[in-house]
Amino acid sequence: MIRMLMYLSQGALEAVRAAIRPLTPSRPSATPYRGEAIMSKAIPKEDRALLREASEMFNETGCVPGIAGEHVPAESIVPDAKEYISETIHDPETMYDPEIWDTPGFTLVLSWLAQKWLRRCQKLTPRGTKNPERYLTKEQQEVCLESAAFELIREITQRRPLN
Repeated sequence: MIRMLMYLSQGALEAVRAAIRPLTPSRPSATPYRGEAIMSKAIPKEDRALLREASEMFNETGCVPGIAGEHVPAESIVPDAKEYISETIHDPETMYDPEIWDTPGFTLVLSWLAQKWLRRCQKLTPRGTKNPERYLTKEQQEVCLESAAFELIREITQRRPLN
């Protein structure tokens, strides 16, 4: 069962990457920027099932599947997810590492962090803004990311509901 959780298709990975790209200058303004809408349409059913199973594992144990399929505390993945988002802020063409990306646990934590980060950034922009990157500097985006990562770690360690 854990071995099954280790593999996500390229489509699922691109959907998560798309969810964290809304604040990068290379993103077309006509493209939806809400991570939830992108992910629900782009992730194939079998990959959604893997993510759901990873989420259930988290709900039961506080852990998510690691690279080798082992149980890893979810909060230990947040710094890696934060680093990846930070890299995309500064370089929208950041490439993914398949060894990490093909792990449902990383993808799940990354999606949680990306959603929190986007909400933080949107709070700093005028209401109804569809392109927060027009209003926020990279430094402001980094501050939003730092705050979102702190909040996510706190919620994980206190076992609060995340989605």
